Amino acid sequence: MNRPTMALLPLVFTIGLHSPFAFAQEDSAQQYAIINKIIRGEGKPGETATAKNGEVIYTVLEGGIIEIRNLRYNTVQRFITIKPSDNNRSK
Repeated sequence: MNRPTMALLPLVFTIGLHSPFAFAQEDSAQQYAIINKIIRGEGKPGETATAKNGEVIYTVLEGGIIEIRNLRYNTVQRFITIKPSDNNRSK
């Protein structure tokens, strides 16, 4: 191989090795944004997000109930979020 080709090989390998990780980080950042939205009570019924490890699933149920299902430990938590505009929270 000639010198210019040999000089470009490390660059090609670097880009090739790092690009899949960049896409994975972008996808997980989007999932974190959806999880954050669900926990804040801004999700719509039926909306679901899965944590990066795939073991924790966040789901919005009817009535604004949030369900957190941990597949590893086989546990389920359900709670209702209090929105900042809700005046009934102090009653």
